[in-house]
Amino acid sequence: MSEAVRDVMTGPPRSVSPLTPVTEVARYMRDEDIGAVLVTERGRLRGVVTDRDLVVRVMCRGGDIDQVTAEQACSDVLVT
Repeated sequence: MSEAVRDVMTGPPRSVSPLTPVTEVARYMRDEDIGAVLVTERGRLRGVVTDRDLVVRVMCRGGDIDQVTAEQACSDVLVT
């Protein structure tokens, strides 16, 4: 028995601008129970921020996470 993608995915996807603070991105993930947020600019996909990106690219680097943007944390080499 096969399933369609729409049967197993959460929708609609959440998107943010590249300049959105990652703290806001993390709140969206928590509040909407999702693990990835799209980074878009002028209607075009620029990248994806995952919960793993937040840990590896933001938290593990240290520093002031309030100054980190979605653009700085996102995976930008995308395969579609």
